[in-house]
Amino acid sequence: KEEFMNDITARSEQYRGFTISVTPQKDNDDLWDFTYRLQREGEPEAQAITRSRTLGGYAAPETACAAGLEVARTEVDNLLRP
Repeated sequence: KEEFMNDITARSEQYRGFTISVTPQKDNDDLWDFTYRLQREGEPEAQAITRSRTLGGYAAPETACAAGLEVARTEVDNLLRP
């Protein structure tokens, strides 16, 4: 099982029936990227969607988290599109 909220800069929020969890990750160039996880309310954890972004190159973990939340919200919007 992967550990997600173990970084103090990790962020989680509720959005349109999903829990979005974003964790910043340091890349090889001392910049920050992110992993995000989407879990629909009422569904088992095993059905959660996890994605990593490794091309961001953000200067700070907070910026990577903010970017991750935006990308994850867009994915939720696309999942809920009729």
